[in-house]
Amino acid sequence: MIQESRRVVGRGLTEDIDRMDEYTSMVSEGWRRLFPELDLAPFDTGIRALRLGRLVEKAMDTAATERGLVVGGDYEVLGALRRAHPEPLQPAALAQRTMITTSGMTGRLDRLESEGLVERRQNPSDRRAVDIHITPKGRRTADEIFQGIVAAVSDMFGSLDPAELATLSAALRSSLVSLGDTLSPSD
Repeated sequence: MIQESRRVVGRGLTEDIDRMDEYTSMVSEGWRRLFPELDLAPFDTGIRALRLGRLVEKAMDTAATERGLVVGGDYEVLGALRRAHPEPLQPAALAQRTMITTSGMTGRLDRLESEGLVERRQNPSDRRAVDIHITPKGRRTADEIFQGIVAAVSDMFGSLDPAELATLSAALRSSLVSLGDTLSPSD
């Protein structure tokens, strides 16, 4: 039977770590019985990486919604604009930098604009194009959210010493590169 024990992870995020670890072990052991010849270490790692990604995403969404965004995922757009500031970005460039479809981008920009966080302006060089500018309120909001994300993720990884954190980061980066992750670090 899976033991239920709760631990605090990050700022106010609770996750059932023991239960998840037992679930991963239970699933792996079931597959090991069926396929004893397979090395399931990569599978176990993949399950844990998936779970870790979900926890980090939850921390990011929580930091964003606690600071006023209606949809936590809208921070991706606001963050991309903040990093590009003072340069505006066009919707297609924003979609590429955030891996959001152009149709999904329209809805996000509508929400952010209605909150006064971004402005759409006609491109002075190309009247057919629209530039997206982050407003002063958007910059303040993006900065507050980013600081909240850093605090939450720092808490999540607080049990790792600097060397372990560097090793984990390097291993994840290596895996992403080998899988063809092509986003540059500036994105």
